[in-house]
Amino acid sequence: MGKTIREVRGRIPQDLKIAFEVACARLELSQSNALEAAIKDWLTKQNQPISEKPIAENSAQK
Repeated sequence: MGKTIREVRGRIPQDLKIAFEVACARLELSQSNALEAAIKDWLTKQNQPISEKPIAENSAQK
């Protein structure tokens, strides 16, 4: 069974968006994969759990 995929939206400065697009193209990496890696990195730096299950499911199991 594959992962459920959800869309994330946000607004960032235009120069950051362009730099992200250029970096992804140079690295031959999809923007979705780069964004997923960036979010995981940010969560790790914030000492937050990275889980494939929704928070509601995790808290219900405790």
